[in-house]
Amino acid sequence: MKVQLTLTPAEGKRLIAKAVSCMENVQYAYKNGTLIIATSTTTGYVAEELLGKDFDKGMFTAGVVTKEGAHITTADGRYKHLVFVEGEMKECTTPELVPYLSKMGPDDVFIKGANAIDPFGAAGVLLHGGGGGTIGTAWGHITRNGIQCIIPAGLEKLVPISLSDATLRMGANVIDKAMGWPCGIIVIQGQVITEMEAFNMLFGVEAIPVAGGGIDGGEGSKVFLLEGPTENAEAAYEYVDSIKGEPGLKTKLMKKPDTLA
Repeated sequence: MKVQLTLTPAEGKRLIAKAVSCMENVQYAYKNGTLIIATSTTTGYVAEELLGKDFDKGMFTAGVVTKEGAHITTADGRYKHLVFVEGEMKECTTPELVPYLSKMGPDDVFIKGANAIDPFGAAGVLLHGGGGGTIGTAWGHITRNGIQCIIPAGLEKLVPISLSDATLRMGANVIDKAMGWPCGIIVIQGQVITEMEAFNMLFGVEAIPVAGGGIDGGEGSKVFLLEGPTENAEAAYEYVDSIKGEPGLKTKLMKKPDTLA
């Protein structure tokens, strides 16, 4: 059976989060090991799916891209990262993650959103904070200890270049003028989960992106062609129909100093 459907960015985040929350390695780390959900918009949806409760995902962010440019969420009302140790949850700042990261290993999971994904399987995270912020703090532990890194990211983040090339051109101190805050970018590797992987994981169908864009609330949308057994394709369609109208996110931004103008 072939099914055509459309996902807004918010609906895509919900679909991806549903798939990530159901992954066996995520469930194992959540219940039996250590699972860290670092702040970002898409990971906020993952946290909701795991916890079964709603919260203000627009404030489960630090660096964030808005219509004004690359910005930073104000500290007032911002959520901390979520750390689960054998099912017990703690909220941690970035420095407070280090004792957990240093003890984590291959059975544990670190979930981090991205600002970009490329056609070669890499993900990119924009950096402005000193030392590279959360990912700058965590990446050495992740790669040293063999911690599983899961990167939920919608296809709205897909860029048509190699991120390895882009990172060589960027840096907060080399940008001459910026809309928002000037940034560097770090390239990371892990298990990237887009809408395509999510559809396959949840419903056993192949999802092919065939169009993108939109207006009248459909800005940033992706049109997908799903192919698979009738029962599977129907289930995927019904699920997407059930999340239609997923609201977009809003946040509160830190004021950009005049010295960065």
